[in-house]
Amino acid sequence: MDKNYWIKKSGQDGNIIWRPGRSLGLKGAMGRIGNIARNVEEILKNKRKIKILEIGAGFGRALLELKRKYGDKVEVFGTNYEKDWNQKLTNEYALDQGFKKKDIPKIYMGFDAGKKLSFKSSSFDFVFCQATMQYISDRALFIEEVNRILTNHGLAVLELQEFRDDHPKKYKKMVEIWQDKKQIDFLRYLKKFSNLKIKKSRGRDWHYLIIKKSEGFKLNLKLKKVINVEKISSKYWGIKVLYELR
Repeated sequence: MDKNYWIKKSGQDGNIIWRPGRSLGLKGAMGRIGNIARNVEEILKNKRKIKILEIGAGFGRALLELKRKYGDKVEVFGTNYEKDWNQKLTNEYALDQGFKKKDIPKIYMGFDAGKKLSFKSSSFDFVFCQATMQYISDRALFIEEVNRILTNHGLAVLELQEFRDDHPKKYKKMVEIWQDKKQIDFLRYLKKFSNLKIKKSRGRDWHYLIIKKSEGFKLNLKLKKVINVEKISSKYWGIKVLYELR
């Protein structure tokens, strides 16, 4: 399988061909995490200006489109794990795609979302994440940290990617929870928390998570094992994580 781990190519007519999987804008997000522009509009009903963060922003297209759509009503920020996916690359992409310089988001590169996030509590009004969760090494900590950095009336929408039917049986479930040698259903466990809501990603095997800010929120999961399934076979995607209920 060709995973297309490239950034850009030169087209026959001299134009730049940007890697499509990292160019997901608002339209691309629709099937994965729903209508995030609508989420932004709901938050703006109660606040004149909001701060938005995308984890795993790629070229930052969704952020660029939100900034172009809402202008000074929003401040946009993004993160990328890979150091090549930096501010310079985002700037180049934005200008090549016809966005204005004032629309370009601030990008934090080398950002490991599997650790405690390097943002102050209550920093962002809206956080979203698409096509990224399956690469985060501690998803329980990530969910807790996203809740922490949300403002009091903040909202987060995260694509879980908790199941992949194209993997062999052993690796179909990308997240497992265990207690006393018994497995607990991951989605059912999340549904126990009143500030969490689960929705199905359209046309995909997995779901996405909606978080409303909740003080003192903890999933009470201890990370026990991390399996990089891409090292087992190039046909597989992401990282499988196993937790123990505390």
